[in-house]
Amino acid sequence: MRNMLIMLALITVTSVIVPFSIHAQPRLVMDNEVSWGTVIPPTPGKEDQKIHRTLTLTNAGDSTLEISEVRVQCGCTSAPLDKNVLAPGEKTSMHITLNLPAGSGKLSKYVTVFSNDPSGAHVLRLSVDVLRPIQLESGFLAFNRGDVGTPSAAEVELAVNADSVVTLSVDSPTPGVRITTPMPMKVSKGERAKIGFEFTPTAPGPFNVIATLRTSLKGYETIELSGYGVATSPRK
Repeated sequence: MRNMLIMLALITVTSVIVPFSIHAQPRLVMDNEVSWGTVIPPTPGKEDQKIHRTLTLTNAGDSTLEISEVRVQCGCTSAPLDKNVLAPGEKTSMHITLNLPAGSGKLSKYVTVFSNDPSGAHVLRLSVDVLRPIQLESGFLAFNRGDVGTPSAAEVELAVNADSVVTLSVDSPTPGVRITTPMPMKVSKGERAKIGFEFTPTAPGPFNVIATLRTSLKGYETIELSGYGVATSPRK
């Protein structure tokens, strides 16, 4: 009789504990999007310009949350965690850094968080709309193939997004370069402009050209341009 009572007690305790153990699980709670809105970089387009945001991750479950991996979409994004094992109710921080591209336009990237949350991986979308006050179509001058002694032409196009009229001028330390567009020129918000270049090569083969775009816009006072072309010997 005593043994039977002990068995009944064990069965009763087990019936209480087992369901609780089955239902205890971690639950990761975090935002699914981080948006910086419109960002106007303070200086010309450089790949190493960065924006930042700190995001809170919470274990809202009733067992330990283990974050096994934070996978970023590309090398332009990083998202390290302060810690990756969270007790029930505990929080941690994700420190997000996104490198801005050289151009203007909308950018979206994704960060995927893998954990033992039974609902699966959590995907975080990063978004930003980059608006540069002066946007070059390209900082590279592609010169036409031409003969030695004959001018070779190149052109750069730009758009102004600044709220003021921007004055532009160009100079070049490379001998033989001529700016074919009258300078200085003024460009208003929403307008586009083209600046023409000519270079007269003195020897056959590849040549390189350096030029500097100067503007009246604070932070964008100088924008470096470079160019390349190939000259051939004149036909006899």
